[in-house]
Amino acid sequence: MALTVIVLRGAALFLLLVTGSHAFLATPLNASDPDVVNILCPEQTKGVTRDHKWITREAIRRNIRRFFLDYPPLTQPEFNVPTDASLTELYRAYYGASSSPVRFIKAVNSVAASNVKADSVRQLRYDPALQVDAERLEDAEESLGSRYPLILTSILQDEAYSAARSLLGLSLHTLQNFYSHSTWIEQGNEGILADLGFPGFAFNSTAGPEEAVCTPCSDAQGPCTENVVIGAGLTTGYYQYVDEAASGFLVSKPTDGGKCSHGGVLDDSSSAPAEGGINKDTASPCFSPHFHLHENTQKTDSQATDQYLKAILDAVGNEKYRRLFDLYEGSALSIVIDTTQSMGNDIAAVQDQVAQIVNASSPELYILAPYNDPRVGPLTKTDDPEVFLDAVNALHAEYGGDVPELFWHGLQLALSNTPDYGNVFCFTDAGGKDGAIMESMIALAQSRAMKVNIIYSGKITSPTARLVTGIPEYRELADATGGLFIPSNKFDVDFITPILGDSVESSDVDITVLKDLTGVQVIDVPIDDSILDFSIHLPGYVDKAVLRDITGTEYNLTDVTELESTPGVEVVAFAEALRDIRWVAPRYGMWELYLESTSNYSLSVTANSTLAWLGEFCILDPSPPHPHYRPAEGRPLTNTVYYLEVMLVGYLESEVIDVHLVEFVDVSGSLLRTIPYNEGIDDVFYIRAEPLPEQHFYMKLYGKVHSGNTFSRLQPVLITPVKASVEVLATSDDLSAKPGNLAQGDFLVTNFGLESDFNITGTDSGKFLHYMEPTVIHLTEGGSGTVTAHFKVKTGTAPGTVSTVMVTARSLKQTYSVNTAITHFHVVPKTEDDIPPTCTLANKPDCTGFTYNGICSQKNWTVEAAIQDLGSGLSNVYARPDGIASVVVGLAPGTKDLVNVTYSADCCSSQVDIIGVDTQGNVGKCVIDMGALGGYILDLEADEVGETWVLLRWEITSSDLNLHKYRLLINNDFTQEFLCRESICHHNVTYLDPCAFQSFELTPHFYVGGEDRAGQPAYTKATTLDTDPEMPSNGVQVNTTLSTITVSWDAVSSKCVSQFEVCYRPFGFDATEICERTALLNYTLQGIEACAVYEVSVQAVSPSGRRSQALEFFVNSEDAEPEAPRNVQVNHVREDSVTITWDNPLFRVHCIDRYVISYGEVRRTVHLTETAVRGEHYATVYPLLPCTNYTIDVFAVSITGKAGPGVRLSAATLEDPDPEPVNSLLVNSANTSSLHVIWASLENCLDHYHVCYYEPSTPFETCQDITEREIHLRDLKPCTSYTVFVSTVSFSGIVSNRTSQSSRTLDVQPGDPQNLRVTSETAHTIEIKYDPPTTNPQCANEYDIQQIKLDSYRRASQPEFMQEIIFSDMEACTNYEVRVRAVSTDKQASSWVSTNASTSEDIPNKPQSFEVLETTASAVTLVWYRPEENGQCVSQYALEWSAPDGSSYSKTVTSLDFQVREDVTGLTACSDYHFNVTGITSSGARGTSAVLNAVTTGCL
Repeated sequence: MALTVIVLRGAALFLLLVTGSHAFLATPLNASDPDVVNILCPEQTKGVTRDHKWITREAIRRNIRRFFLDYPPLTQPEFNVPTDASLTELYRAYYGASSSPVRFIKAVNSVAASNVKADSVRQLRYDPALQVDAERLEDAEESLGSRYPLILTSILQDEAYSAARSLLGLSLHTLQNFYSHSTWIEQGNEGILADLGFPGFAFNSTAGPEEAVCTPCSDAQGPCTENVVIGAGLTTGYYQYVDEAASGFLVSKPTDGGKCSHGGVLDDSSSAPAEGGINKDTASPCFSPHFHLHENTQKTDSQATDQYLKAILDAVGNEKYRRLFDLYEGSALSIVIDTTQSMGNDIAAVQDQVAQIVNASSPELYILAPYNDPRVGPLTKTDDPEVFLDAVNALHAEYGGDVPELFWHGLQLALSNTPDYGNVFCFTDAGGKDGAIMESMIALAQSRAMKVNIIYSGKITSPTARLVTGIPEYRELADATGGLFIPSNKFDVDFITPILGDSVESSDVDITVLKDLTGVQVIDVPIDDSILDFSIHLPGYVDKAVLRDITGTEYNLTDVTELESTPGVEVVAFAEALRDIRWVAPRYGMWELYLESTSNYSLSVTANSTLAWLGEFCILDPSPPHPHYRPAEGRPLTNTVYYLEVMLVGYLESEVIDVHLVEFVDVSGSLLRTIPYNEGIDDVFYIRAEPLPEQHFYMKLYGKVHSGNTFSRLQPVLITPVKASVEVLATSDDLSAKPGNLAQGDFLVTNFGLESDFNITGTDSGKFLHYMEPTVIHLTEGGSGTVTAHFKVKTGTAPGTVSTVMVTARSLKQTYSVNTAITHFHVVPKTEDDIPPTCTLANKPDCTGFTYNGICSQKNWTVEAAIQDLGSGLSNVYARPDGIASVVVGLAPGTKDLVNVTYSADCCSSQVDIIGVDTQGNVGKCVIDMGALGGYILDLEADEVGETWVLLRWEITSSDLNLHKYRLLINNDFTQEFLCRESICHHNVTYLDPCAFQSFELTPHFYVGGEDRAGQPAYTKATTLDTDPEMPSNGVQVNTTLSTITVSWDAVSSKCVSQFEVCYRPFGFDATEICERTALLNYTLQGIEACAVYEVSVQAVSPSGRRSQALEFFVNSEDAEPEAPRNVQVNHVREDSVTITWDNPLFRVHCIDRYVISYGEVRRTVHLTETAVRGEHYATVYPLLPCTNYTIDVFAVSITGKAGPGVRLSAATLEDPDPEPVNSLLVNSANTSSLHVIWASLENCLDHYHVCYYEPSTPFETCQDITEREIHLRDLKPCTSYTVFVSTVSFSGIVSNRTSQSSRTLDVQPGDPQNLRVTSETAHTIEIKYDPPTTNPQCANEYDIQQIKLDSYRRASQPEFMQEIIFSDMEACTNYEVRVRAVSTDKQASSWVSTNASTSEDIPNKPQSFEVLETTASAVTLVWYRPEENGQCVSQYALEWSAPDGSSYSKTVTSLDFQVREDVTGLTACSDYHFNVTGITSSGARGTSAVLNAVTTGCL
């Protein structure tokens, strides 16, 4: 019902509104949202709208403040808190600055959420009685009156606070709607209707059915005033709209024209006579015609809510009222334990340690839920540690024997009785046979934010038909609720004990939760300024765990000795399967956790912090009757866009400056959704989420605090989006019954997944659920169906018993189509009792003359009272406030007899209630009112505060005594006296120290009988504002080690210096500045790098955070060897190079002058290279061999040559895309049928060799693949030249260029040439032909061909290589023998093959050397030789001569000798003869003649 106007960026107007069906809006809305802008018309809005949630929270805030003031902490009787303190501030003021208000805030939110639920749930949102519409005032009161005793009995009988909050929210919704929807305010009533909502109340002046109560407004859907008929009866407006689900609920507005409408743009009845409306829900005129009365209405609502809460306080008493709102610092110690026979030793171990657990912690409540098979219980729930210890020591092992037990029912017993936000510890060594209710138990634990921890010490045996759940389901339970699964071979309670104690002493926030991790994980851990301490929980087995803070200081989480000796570190638990370690007063900033393990492990980081958050999924519902954010019931739906309601608990104290991101992450930390946010923040705001993923996820919220440090908070509940919903249709009337009676309630199941059958199961903590009908329901996609839960209450059940009911629907087709609805079933009394107990005073106290501050303590009084309840009987009797003594006699639960009370007090207690409460919550009182104590100071507080002054304000009740002064004690040190005679006074206290906490004790002094009498004092506190502190001076370096530098400084002593902020970072080097605070005048810089210059600044900081000017100076660290580089990785690999990258080491960066890289092939020579430029983070190693494994070492070297440790990594070069061919290929003849081939090659990238060969006579190659570098080619032809090709082949099949070489096989003797024949003969030529040998023809490299003159001598030719030849230049007329043989390369020859041939005739030339051999007087001896050409053709010679006288002669010479000698006789002496000789062939052809002259002798 509040409209807060906020202007954000660009003056965009947002209205934070609350939507209610017909009441105040239920939640804040963004009025500029397109879905609601026309409903809320922000441009017309006047003032601030307050919604149901705000009104409820505000009323509770005021009520709890008054409760705290009335019952201050025992150690702070002067306790006071500002009137405007927030819920968080109230809680921390009362319980301590480090206490966590999360449970308290959650309890308050539960009441507010139930209020909002009245505008969301279909069986409530349309109900005119619950919404106080349609003139249903009597029905509204009946609903309120019947619900009130249920609230009280839920608390008084069963302490079912969750159910009580739910009922309380519904009643507050109706109560608040009464003032917003009725004409109570318009009738001029300024206060509240005191008895409204309580049993027995009845309206006495409501409007009749025909009575006109409204007149028309000028604008049917706009602002309207004075439209309520003066003097008319009390009435409410009619509200009509089109909604199929609302049929059967909405009441039509009468047509006579005299009735009022609810009014606004969503109300269709507003246009029917009388037009307009009367609702005061918002400050928006288009939604609320009486918007001008909204502020007055919300104030009245707050008063009515506060009055209702006071009545509940009276009825239930202080302690139960505290529990209603979870107003206690500790938590509950809740233990579930298996007591079957196999647990005998384990039970004994737990019993031995429970006393230690109890003594080491201070739980607010103890719960023990034993179980076995077939029994569950009995439950022990107590705040008395002795009772709890007795119950634990009474445990003994029994039953069981079949391994699976009733684990889930034991857990149900504990969950139903443990307060919200509790830790439940389950001890077992077996599985659970009752897994049918597992989903319901997980849903119950999640809905109440309970962490379930499993300490498991057994091994589940092989599955049986009865075994339903085991280790996987236990892990699922722990994961889903944010708890731990702790495996153990046996119970080691020594390490469990501190964890149990821790769980009840603190209420930590979660920073990180990771499950099922393995291998290496590097996790950022943001530690923000709101964190007082944080803890790391490591369940599972880890090999290495190192935490590094912002200074680089490392903590080895596997070394318990080192941890225990480290200041600021507390080892909570250290065992093989669990490490729980806490850091106290940690440094703020981003820490880093390194984990490594070969086994599965989990991680949880929690913190004790002033900052927490609560998150809830909502759906924006802009439809009538109530646009609002509707909370999602049960598990959220997949692929649905929700709004995330964010409540920051303690954001003001933690100085949060922004929220910028929400992440959905799975159990391993993988990011599923990122949702940025850049709008404003408040204690409650809404973020539009992305569609939900289908897998499990956690929600993480990120933002920043004032220092700039990031905060991260995680909701530990593992969210499981589903594709089905279960909605409660039954009302609280449906879900209630008297002892011995039956009841039934409907639930609506909706399927958003695949068409499927759904199993329906139900369970409840009180065992009233008899059966579900049906147990299986078939639903189509998008279909819905109703299932009914049937209840049966036993006759002897105590009224007020509350049972938590869970109905679960699970799809048989889809794993995650499962959801659970959770509600409550109430056992109501057989007979309604709305008559309160009677109280009678036997006497009246008399404080006449002593009811004044200053003298009231001088007189005591005593009264006796008799209280009786004849209806349901008394349950409690007490007096408020506590007096000197209060004695109650005769009280027994349910007694109807008189109970006597004797009460004593002094007259300072002038107003006392002696209260009797019956079993149905009716309250009867004896009210003793002797008037307000005169002269009593009320609400002393600091009205304004300055740097050196505080303006106090207070009220004082009137007194007949003469107030003559006030005495003000300031800081328990000095006093001031002054006089103020007004009822409201102010006093300015000056000359105070700035920046200081100031305490004030104000005592009024009166004259009584001429004497000064001091009255009861009043107390308050304040802190003066800060002034800028003075700058520190004289900063010096006093000590140095390798990793630290200690500095000191001087400072002026001043209260405005609460601490110093020391910031430092390396000078001239890009590094994050580290800032920390200290209250000392010295500080040790941690994580210092050697070889570096550091710039240090020191600022004085005031209590409120104001800083002085910075003192800046430089310090030097020691020289040292560089550290090893980090994150050395192979960045890029080629066939001939490897590029590596690295980061500078965390420490000693400044010591690095250069980096040295050593590298080499595995098992081969090492090479060195240097990169001399500091800051380079990469290097390329080149040239390298392809396909080669290398080791590469990187280390840093200082300027003085000091080499630091190296980091080694391995790398393999890639394949060469152009593989290297073989080299040195040799092909040798091995024998006549084989060749030996051998070669050399690089081994890199080589998979095998591809060898091919061929010889010219064949058209193809013969190939094979081998891995050796040689091969014998066998079965080859002899005398054959082979060409051999060899290629390398890489692993991926790339083939290199071929290398070739040729060689011959050894020779053998070729066969004889074949078919030698003469094919042509001429005078000078012979042509022959022959065929190659048929045997080893390839060995015939050449042929020897000889021609033999058969007529004379022979002559051999040159070797020939052809099988066809013509012999030329042959002699004509000659007989020849021609023979041929084949000859191999190495001159092996075949046998000769021969044939004969003859040349034909040709004309011979002249005979050769024709000459005179001898001469005589009568004869001449001539000689000549056969003609050189064609001489063989000469068959005879013709010798002719002539004498000088001309006579001629001739003769035939037949000699065929080569030389022919012929004598010519009968010549004349001394005569000159002319001779010629001519060869003549056999055919008579004459050749050329040879001639000569010869002279015979005998000359005188």
